[in-house]
Amino acid sequence: MSALHLAPDDRPRSLETMLRIVARIQRRSALTWVLVLGASLVGTAAGVAALYDTTAKIHTYAAAVTTGSTLVAINGKVEGIDSLGGVIQDEFGFMVAFLMPLLGISLVARATRREEECGRLELLLGGRIARHDPTVAALLVTTATIVSTAGLFAAGLALFGVPLAGSVLYALSVGGLAFVFAGLAALLAQLTLHSRGVYTWSLIILAASYALRGVGDVTNTWVTWLSPLGWAEKAAPFGDQRWWTLVIPLAAGLALGAAASWLAGRRDLGSALVRGGTGPDRASARLRSPIGFAVWIHRPAILGWLAGGVLLTGMMGALSHQFLGAMAGNPALAQAIGIGNGPPMDGLVAATQLYLAVIAAGYLVQAVGTLRREEGDGRLETRLSGVLSRNRWLASHAVVLLGGLMTIVLISSLVLGLATALSAGDMAEFGPALLSGLAYLPAELVLAGVALAVYGMRPRLFGIVWAGYAAMTFIAFLGPGLNFPQWALDLSPTTQVGNPPMGAVQSGALIALSALAGVLVAVGFAAFRRRGVPQN
Repeated sequence: MSALHLAPDDRPRSLETMLRIVARIQRRSALTWVLVLGASLVGTAAGVAALYDTTAKIHTYAAAVTTGSTLVAINGKVEGIDSLGGVIQDEFGFMVAFLMPLLGISLVARATRREEECGRLELLLGGRIARHDPTVAALLVTTATIVSTAGLFAAGLALFGVPLAGSVLYALSVGGLAFVFAGLAALLAQLTLHSRGVYTWSLIILAASYALRGVGDVTNTWVTWLSPLGWAEKAAPFGDQRWWTLVIPLAAGLALGAAASWLAGRRDLGSALVRGGTGPDRASARLRSPIGFAVWIHRPAILGWLAGGVLLTGMMGALSHQFLGAMAGNPALAQAIGIGNGPPMDGLVAATQLYLAVIAAGYLVQAVGTLRREEGDGRLETRLSGVLSRNRWLASHAVVLLGGLMTIVLISSLVLGLATALSAGDMAEFGPALLSGLAYLPAELVLAGVALAVYGMRPRLFGIVWAGYAAMTFIAFLGPGLNFPQWALDLSPTTQVGNPPMGAVQSGALIALSALAGVLVAVGFAAFRRRGVPQN
């Protein structure tokens, strides 16, 4: 029986079968997302509850972070920030704005377009599976993961003294954010030909949503309502509690998912509704070279992460003048955001460069993960079947990864330096902004070394790298503000750098980090040369 002409009685069974398949494919990734995100929020709630244990401390924090527009642009406008829940929402704001959408994007992209790319979906649809069932199953499994994560959020907040109603509304609002981007990823999987296109366009839309939310909050206008991030914010779980706003992401996610399902049932398998024109008959000399082909593979990721870095640094630099004014009017702001008692501009640059370091490290982990997909989808065997050696193939990608890292850090730091100098009216701020970005390179390369070592030894354990990246991000962003012990802060390689230009760069630590990165890369190369290919 054709997959396009199932009897009515077969359709529920078809979807049930597809649900079991997708759940099996996604079980490790889904569990990792739930545990990492749940632990991050619960850890934040525990730290904030211990640190701000009196009403006076909470009010002091609220007065500090609401001075000026800089922090509002980063974390959003938190209604009810003079409460324990509001402080937690503000502290977790930047992380949840990116991690929750990424949850929806990654799970849907993997179960739809990636499965179609590697040919496994064609085998499934050759049996009693309807064309739209893989998309529906991916959305249902992703929704279950989102609900589980939201449940942990609500329970964690309530456990540390946040009112239950606010906890539940906050969990549902950020869950709705992930639901919207899951539907968006499902739609993009029908429009684009490759999974990297799903990621690239999803991240671009996420960056645009972040910018719209920031502009709307800073200007206090209706622009905030144009962003899915704004919808989550306007729920005001610790303020006026607008439960009705949950209808907006729910309706948007359902509409996007329904459109994706409808298109999946009607387009040709292996095709896309939006695709470029036919390419040349023969590949150029550049694409026939190992490095040229590696550039072609990694270029979308480089451009996507670069866009995020430029957006962040440009926005922070443009708001630097307002930040100086806020610091002058409220000295407590420096302590509230963890930049100490140094020069205010240096504190702003240091905080921004830490955000940029996390963005650059995220690019490296994703880029090394692309190598695993190349191998798992069977393309690596073809590349290695000729004269191309394993070492040369991996070295080509390593060179491109390093070039992409330098591109993201240099251009973003240049934007930060220029925007800061123009906003503050002092070109002397340009140099520190650029040099402080370069100082984080060894710390970022350590994470790249870990990713290459895990890929070289056991690719199937690559989820450990993403968990390590999440832990590094959590410590870097929230550790100092939550008064983590020094040994816990030292677990993140970014701590070893020395917080430039706020603090002195630790030259010895940078040398040690560079050496460690070199050792990890060497381990990755040696293991990759000896293990079987492919190895999932």
